[in-house]
Amino acid sequence: MKKYIFSIIVIFTLTNCENFLEEEVFTEYDPGVFLQDQAGIDALLTGAYSELILTNFEAIDYFVLTQLPTDETWETGGGLNGRVLPIINFTWDPSVAYFNNQYNRFYEAIAAANNVISVVNGLDGLDEAASNKIIAEARFIRSMSYYILHNSFGPTPIIEIPDGASLDEIEAIGKETPRPTEQEYRNYVEADFMFAADNLDAGGVSSRANKGSAYALLTKFYLNNKEWQKAADAAQEVIGLGYELYGDITKLFSVEGEDNNEFIYTFESLVGSNQNNVYMPHAFPPNYPIQSNWSNFGAQFRTYTAFYETYESGDLRRDHFITEYTPTTTGVLTPLDRDSGGAALDDIRSFKYTPDPNASGNNHGNDVPFVRLADIILARAEAINELDGPTQPSIDLINAIRDRAGIPDVLLTDFASKEALRDFILAERGRELSIEGLRREDLIRHGKFIQSAISRGKAAQSHQVLYPIPQAQRDNNPNLDQNTGYPE
Repeated sequence: MKKYIFSIIVIFTLTNCENFLEEEVFTEYDPGVFLQDQAGIDALLTGAYSELILTNFEAIDYFVLTQLPTDETWETGGGLNGRVLPIINFTWDPSVAYFNNQYNRFYEAIAAANNVISVVNGLDGLDEAASNKIIAEARFIRSMSYYILHNSFGPTPIIEIPDGASLDEIEAIGKETPRPTEQEYRNYVEADFMFAADNLDAGGVSSRANKGSAYALLTKFYLNNKEWQKAADAAQEVIGLGYELYGDITKLFSVEGEDNNEFIYTFESLVGSNQNNVYMPHAFPPNYPIQSNWSNFGAQFRTYTAFYETYESGDLRRDHFITEYTPTTTGVLTPLDRDSGGAALDDIRSFKYTPDPNASGNNHGNDVPFVRLADIILARAEAINELDGPTQPSIDLINAIRDRAGIPDVLLTDFASKEALRDFILAERGRELSIEGLRREDLIRHGKFIQSAISRGKAAQSHQVLYPIPQAQRDNNPNLDQNTGYPE
């Protein structure tokens, strides 16, 4: 968050399994004084926000789990390949480091958010409205973390620290809390997002929680849990807040296009800061004619030919991909989609994050959206279809996305059933939201994740719609039950 770089007062950390939520004091400022102005509030919250940010290689780790087991993207080469093959090939087990890293990362954010709430609740004399806004941001951070964990693992332990708890008591909470029921988890996350939506203002920078981002993430949470009416209603709350689709889809993810009114919640990137976008070095094909200030990795993110070919001719979103290039070493135009015999090469490259002309080595300055208006528009269309089948309102929402992409509208008469429109919406979400970390959850929600993997030759099994609870976490907490289908 380049606009909010402040010192951290106190955070609880989850740096390892044996040190759950240990308190580390960085300063001895009196919170009652420090929180009387915006700078103090920002300083307190920055420690929590910083644990949630998905830029640099933390964003790549997230990408690995949300994109590489899908029909959209895979990876070859470099030191990364050996680590990600279990994810691509559905041969993972509870010892895979990506699972433990993700689990720890978002519990660190939860711990930091809980600490903010504890500090604010312990103050006397702070205006109630101001107090509620600080707590609302902390509860947004907490609920967003639980939302991400739920997408990966299902319900995970809800960690709350009682006022005045000793370090030994805190340690015990971390090592003894069992998993809640699905309904308990949903109620908890919903309450956090609703508190944030009720107590935060609309507008402001998209890298900080506000009413729109709270309703947007609530929309996604409802959608993935198939609570269709709630998803439709929450999406309408977002749409009514004045967000707008950016005019030029080909520039939306460029440095030029950032700070737009379509991005609802983003992770900001800035070359020269500690937050950068490192996607593009993974996307350049070998010996691509890069600028001298760019890097090209051996690890290569590749797009399946079949996925690319779902785009219609004339779809402006096709411009996000390159299907051929001339390597500097050969000077010969080289296809990435199909070879001369017509066989799929599955080597198309997504340049959706348009290379930053002022990048420095690995580091590009493109902001990374976590949720944007197009996602919410399609989410409402999907929820309406699940409630009522094909209707004109859902078609109009879909066409808003297609109009921006420069392709013909679809008609209500094109869809004879709820199932037909459901399949079309999934495909349209793929085309609109490619490489944005949404494909896995979309395929799972539509019941196509496992079959899609099997069709690519993977020995996927039904229980793999959830990742396993990391073994390191179960070793630390004997009350953590494993997900069905994985070894106990």
